[in-house]
Amino acid sequence: MSYPNDPPLPAPAPTAGALPLEVWGDDLPRIAAAPTSWLWDGYLAHGNVTLLTSQWKSGGKTTLLSVLLARREAGGQLAGLTVAAGRTVVVSEESPTLWNERRAKPARAEWLALIDRLAELGNVRGVDLAVIDPLAAFLPGRDECNAATMLESLLPLQRLTARGMAVLLLHHPSKGSPLHGQAARGSGALDGVVDICLEMYHLRRASDADRRRVVYGYSRYERTPKNHIIELTADGTDYRSLGTVADLEYEEVWERLRQIFAGASTKLSQREVAGKLTAAGEEPARQTLWRWLDHAVRRGLLLREASPYRYWLPGQEEKWKDDPLHELHESIYQANAAVLGEDAPDDFPRPGAA
Repeated sequence: MSYPNDPPLPAPAPTAGALPLEVWGDDLPRIAAAPTSWLWDGYLAHGNVTLLTSQWKSGGKTTLLSVLLARREAGGQLAGLTVAAGRTVVVSEESPTLWNERRAKPARAEWLALIDRLAELGNVRGVDLAVIDPLAAFLPGRDECNAATMLESLLPLQRLTARGMAVLLLHHPSKGSPLHGQAARGSGALDGVVDICLEMYHLRRASDADRRRVVYGYSRYERTPKNHIIELTADGTDYRSLGTVADLEYEEVWERLRQIFAGASTKLSQREVAGKLTAAGEEPARQTLWRWLDHAVRRGLLLREASPYRYWLPGQEEKWKDDPLHELHESIYQANAAVLGEDAPDDFPRPGAA
């Protein structure tokens, strides 16, 4: 992408051997103390390589990249995460027709020359993000499964990260159903070389028209979300955050709980909730049900009183003032609790317990 008043690019520098970055002992405290500079919070950082793996054609890599590029023009938010404004260069494969005619992988000298040119763009035009899409089209050699070959090809990317550039590699997954964290096609050395691995999948049981994707993150940084559900907006210009996989799974749980509480004429104990779930054909373990209820309280979906613990929906107490069954059910519960000690505080986990 060119910009007005950009100076002309110099000729590519002669390709040299890929030398490692020199770091002296006196530099280590300073390097360790330096804060990480994020281009896309948790996912792309200056001086780091990110690998994004997703299914061919329908995985959503290209769409996500296009939205990211648009957001980088002025900065802002993408899927609930901050994006810094900046310049990006995208190295994309030729059209299928031209690639079919060529039928050859780039030679190592061509690959190194490409990296040198990207470094020049960083120096001369302030490009701080280099995207290679897809990685397999540009790597020299034919054996992606050879660890030595993969390392030899990827280590020269340090020429970019040593200059503070961020690198984003788009890649295809291996065949079959690989384990999460091992989706990238080829040698595992690829995952070892990069700093941040992202794997994007369709949601399970999702329809073809579902615009949601789950992004799993494997990273050197705590800031990288372990999993993140994102959804492409209807106009295709943005992604919104839907939280974590646990959040999505809880939405299904909460709907079942909500229906139970919506039909209640008084506050319910955990034992009473368990009984209603059992009657509906579901029998969660006691600790599991506790976690569900405790999570609902922490999210403000339920209110809770202690000694003994009972739960109800916000606003229900006002509704029950006009319900003749509420006073009857409440008096019966209090009588049973006095005689049997039902749901005594020591009978169930305390709030905040694991």
